[in-house]
Formats: sequence, structure tokens, C-alpha cells
Amino acid sequence: MTKDDHLTERQFAAAVFTALLSPMMRVLPRATAILAGKWAWLSVLPAVPVLLALAALMASLRRSMAPGEGSAQLFLRVFGRVLGRVLLAVYAAWFLFYAGFILRSGADRLTATVYPHGGPGPFVAVMLGLSLLAALGTLRAAGRTAAVFRGLLLAVLAAVFLLSVPNMEPENLLPLRLGDSRGVLAGALPIVTVGGAAGLFSFLRGYTPPAGRDAMRLLIPPLALFTAAAAALDIVTVGAFGAKLTARLSYPFFTMIRDLSVAGTAQRFEAAVIVLWVFADFTMCTLLLRCGHEALRAVFSLPGAEEGGRTLLQMKNGRWLLWAEAAAAGACALLLPSAAESFRPWMESLVPLAMDLAVFGGFPLLWLVGRLRKKL
Repeated sequence: MTKDDHLTERQFAAAVFTALLSPMMRVLPRATAILAGKWAWLSVLPAVPVLLALAALMASLRRSMAPGEGSAQLFLRVFGRVLGRVLLAVYAAWFLFYAGFILRSGADRLTATVYPHGGPGPFVAVMLGLSLLAALGTLRAAGRTAAVFRGLLLAVLAAVFLLSVPNMEPENLLPLRLGDSRGVLAGALPIVTVGGAAGLFSFLRGYTPPAGRDAMRLLIPPLALFTAAAAALDIVTVGAFGAKLTARLSYPFFTMIRDLSVAGTAQRFEAAVIVLWVFADFTMCTLLLRCGHEALRAVFSLPGAEEGGRTLLQMKNGRWLLWAEAAAAGACALLLPSAAESFRPWMESLVPLAMDLAVFGGFPLLWLVGRLRKKL
């Protein structure tokens, strides 16, 4: 790949943070309120050391990557050509399924909150088409776009949080009963799962400059920003509604936004949060398509998407895989259960469990086997 294909570390971090807003706003603060109760707003504290340990692991793996390599190349090096290809095929399937899940959950969220008489199909089609167009372009362009998105989204979140503070009730946060403190550990699990998803994007590390000894240091600021956003999301929502009501609402943060009223700006903030949802889902799906492509091109020994062609409709050297990936993600989105009660176990149990296996199972196994075989 050429230098023009590279993302800077800042662009990569911006893309990952913007993508993580997608599961963050879907899962938090409802999941932490269900598991931790009144302690939900402190659940980020036990999540931090786990995410730091994961960051240290990913930094160690990154130091083992040669220029132009991502996690896909490490899987082949550590596990060999046969088992490595099998594991990469599993990861590719997970990337595409999760992209479909993001598309479907985002569409359901929009129909539930904004277009109650619409179906998910049109929203899935539009978002998938936009994500495919972005994935067919250079990753550097996607990174630049994400950097702009991150600035806008942080401005919106900061404004919403500041406007929400007057609506917070101290009794919703304090006092805390020590007898219920065990819940704070359970409440950390959703935050760990959402933050851990960042590890998946190590498949795209071939498009960033080598980090060397700075690998861990470069991960600290993005991790701090993520944990700060997660903590703020929990504090303002639980502080405004209380843990019990937050746990009962399907989209408590969006419901809280609807209650904001400052000189007639409530409607505009509601629209801004909807745009935030859409931008985050778009970035997540774009990166997942590219992660899937990195895994599959390693399986089939194909050039990278940006080496195979420069125009959107050019199909040579494996770029056709991106179209096939988009079709697979769209099929997954439309084949997921349509009934809310049937979809809920996927959203609350099955998908988080699969994510934890992919991140906290796959990458530690890669590191351990690599060390034992002296391949890393």
C-alpha cells in the first residue's frame, strides 16, 4: 500500500471512538442500570482495569506487527496457514454478522423512536449502501470523515450532558447501600464488552504507521475518552431518571433528551442525537466491512482493497468481496427476528457473549500461542 492509504493515529482513534458510540448508546445506560441498580453510575470504575489489560495485550500484539500488517497476518503466522485461515473465516463471519446486527438494531431504534409506522428494510438498505460506498473508498478518507464526525458528536454530547445536569436528582445517585455494591462489578460487564469491541479494529492496523514502544502510550487517551463518555452517559441518565426507570426504558438516553427544554431547543437536540446515532452506525458498519475484507483477503491471499483498484466500481483483485460482504451483512440484518421479544435475547445476551469470545477469547489466545511458539 502507498503512504496515501495510511491513517494517522489520530484518524484511527477518531474512527474507533465514533464507531464505539454505536454500541455504547444502544447498550448504556440501560444495561448497567439493570445489573448494578443505583450503583450503575460507578460501574465504569471496575471496567477500567479490564480495558487497560486489554489495551496492554493489543499493544503487545501491535509491536509484533511488521509494517503493513494487521491482526489477520498475525493469525496466519501464529496458527499456520490451515488453522489460521479457519480462524480468520470465523472472524470474517463475525464481522459481517455484527455489521448486520448494527444495521438492524439501528433501524429498529429509528422506527421505535421516530418512525413508528415504518419498517426496518428501507433504513437497512440506505445505511448499508452508504457504508459500502465508504468501504470501497480509501480507509484514509473514512478516517478523515470520522475525525470530523468525532468533533461534532463530542460537541453534541457535551451540550446534552451540560443541559441534563439541572435535571439530575441527587437522591437518584446517593446515598449508596454497601449491601448492593456487588452490582457494580456486574454493571461493568456491558462497558467492558462495548469498549472491548475496539480490539476488533486491530485488523486494520496495517493502514496505520508502526508504533513500536509507543503502542501502549498511544492507546491511553482514546481509552480515557471512551470511559469518560461512558461514565457521563450513565451519570446523567441515572441521575435524571433513577436506576429503576432507566432499566425499564428501551432507550433511556433518548427519552431524557426529549425532556430537555432550553429556549425551544429541545427538538433540535433530539434531531442532533438521531444524527449521532446514524453517524456512529455508519462508521461502525464501514469499519466492520473493511475488517471483514482484511480477514478474507488473508484467507484467499488477495491484495488489499486499496491495492486492487481506485474507482468505486472496479472489481479486480478481490474488491468484489466487499460487495459480497455487504450482501451478507444485509441478509443478516433482515433475517434477524422481527418481533421485539425475539430480538431482545440477541441484543442483550447472544451478541455480547459472541463479542466477548471474539475479543477476550481470540486475542489472548493469539498472544499466548504466539509466545509459546515464539512467533511474536
